[in-house]
Amino acid sequence: MGEQKEGDACASVEKQEVVEQQELSPDHQQEEDGIEMMSNYRRVKYLEMDGPNERTALRPKLESFDDALPHVGDFGRYQVYLLFALLPYSVSYASLYFSQFFFTIVPKEHWCRVPELMDSFTSEQRIQSAIPAADKYPFYDTCHRKELNFSELVERGVPSSLWTTNRSVGCESWEYNFTKIPYASLGAELDWVCDRSYLISTAQMIFYCGSITGGFLFGWIADHKGRIPALVLCTGCGLLASIATASTSAFWSFVLCRFFAGLAFDNIINIPLIIVVEYMSVQRRSLVVNIAFGVYFALGSTLLPWAAYYIADWRYLCYVTALPLVSCFITPWILPESARWYVSNRMSDKVIEKLKRIASVNRIKPDPHFYEIFYRNLNSSGNRTESATLIDLFRTPRLAKTTIILTAFWTLTVVAFDGHVYSLKLLESSVFVSFSLACATELPAGLLLTLLLDRWGRRFCGFITMASTTAFSLAELLLASETAKLVMSVASRFALNMAANVGLQYAAELLPTPVRAQGVGMIHIFGILAHSLAPYIVDTAHWWSDLPMLIISVVSFVCASLVLFLPETLGRDMPQTLQQGEDFGKDQRFWSLPCLGSSRDECRDARNNNHSVNHSVNHSVKL
Repeated sequence: MGEQKEGDACASVEKQEVVEQQELSPDHQQEEDGIEMMSNYRRVKYLEMDGPNERTALRPKLESFDDALPHVGDFGRYQVYLLFALLPYSVSYASLYFSQFFFTIVPKEHWCRVPELMDSFTSEQRIQSAIPAADKYPFYDTCHRKELNFSELVERGVPSSLWTTNRSVGCESWEYNFTKIPYASLGAELDWVCDRSYLISTAQMIFYCGSITGGFLFGWIADHKGRIPALVLCTGCGLLASIATASTSAFWSFVLCRFFAGLAFDNIINIPLIIVVEYMSVQRRSLVVNIAFGVYFALGSTLLPWAAYYIADWRYLCYVTALPLVSCFITPWILPESARWYVSNRMSDKVIEKLKRIASVNRIKPDPHFYEIFYRNLNSSGNRTESATLIDLFRTPRLAKTTIILTAFWTLTVVAFDGHVYSLKLLESSVFVSFSLACATELPAGLLLTLLLDRWGRRFCGFITMASTTAFSLAELLLASETAKLVMSVASRFALNMAANVGLQYAAELLPTPVRAQGVGMIHIFGILAHSLAPYIVDTAHWWSDLPMLIISVVSFVCASLVLFLPETLGRDMPQTLQQGEDFGKDQRFWSLPCLGSSRDECRDARNNNHSVNHSVNHSVKL
């Protein structure tokens, strides 16, 4: 009976609103959004004159920037300009993410340098004469040489075929075959191989430590001084550090520069994405992510290895990868300040100025009363929001479980993703070809996920992508053919691209509004820690060549299993309060799957239960 009364009440409210709209709509209806808005504001004015009653409680309000944006255009010329403005930041992100891989990459074909043989022997003869043989590629010991007195053997004219011994000694310096990697990276110049190969992973880890520091530093600046100043500073920091990297010639000077370059990592894409998403239609916000990562990031990361290949000098590559970071000088002119930052800092005049700019670019003329009413609502103290901290995420059992699983899902996804990125150098095939093929999967993965995510749901998409990664990684481990290994590696990257996009969206939809930003930030920090861990996983190949892929397979399997214990968010309103976050998904069954239609009834029931409570809010958002 209670549910029926709620339905009758909602129906009567909807009917009353339809009558109001019919009474107050203009005589000559036009297709322009401005005309529709004028009728809404006439109704508002009428209801204000009517005094506080049941009708005024349901009137459409302009209390947030999201409410106002549709009236000046939420997907027009202005938004298209912003999509183009994302290009330098997405390419910069790709450069910072992957460039160090090419600064320090070392050919797998390296062997001990024997000075006594450098003048009279070719490289092939030196390997056959002085280096012990091995069973696996490159079929000789890369870290030891035969323990012989080569000077005496050369002086006596002993044939190299007789230089045999069962004893070996570690290398002091190395030679490299630059056929597949046509330049000497910093790693090759400083001999970061064998017992010193950990220096490559340590340098990468220090870069990500800079990212964590930059997250706190530029996050504080973004909150207190504005998003654009924070973006200019972090981009400028990345530019200077990238240029300075080219002049380094020792481990500590290199990692110091990479630490400062790491300050810009993540912030250089997160801040522009936050800004552009704020000015975009709700229905078009997924387009922002697909353009930024599926097109611009994919383009930058696909071209990067070939830039390294044809430039063939890691120092010149530093300068080239720094070019997109020059955008720090034009940032204030190509990106607007965050509207929500203006609102949170009570800069209502700036918000109105921004709305007028958007309307001008989109060639929309809103009702003259629009700015006045929105300005008054912005400065009113009627809205109250629930405040919360990260600790509140762990006060109740279900919300704590959801937070922990979301954190684990994202962390393990990053470990598997970066593990596959760095393991490309373990393959015998050209690392430049394999890297480009893997990065080229970004766009098709994003397009496929767009088609599947709203049909199969977040939980099943997260499970199937990580389960596929497990299967592909195991196949790469078991297959002997190098071509087959490359195909499986690219397929794994395709699945991981989709899994990463699911993880990004899942956290934003499951965490309640009062602590959503803090919760996503915390999960992101764990992801950066995972970035730091991944290179060391690849280093385990020194103990067993297949161990990295075995670890990635186990990590992917655990990740796929964990995501099944998260509630589905498809078709459901995001939790607005901590209590809603705690109760979210209680009505769902473990085996319900949107792709089979088994959860649609649950979703409809949940909507009906919340319909009466949320009706007025949803109505205002739509208008």
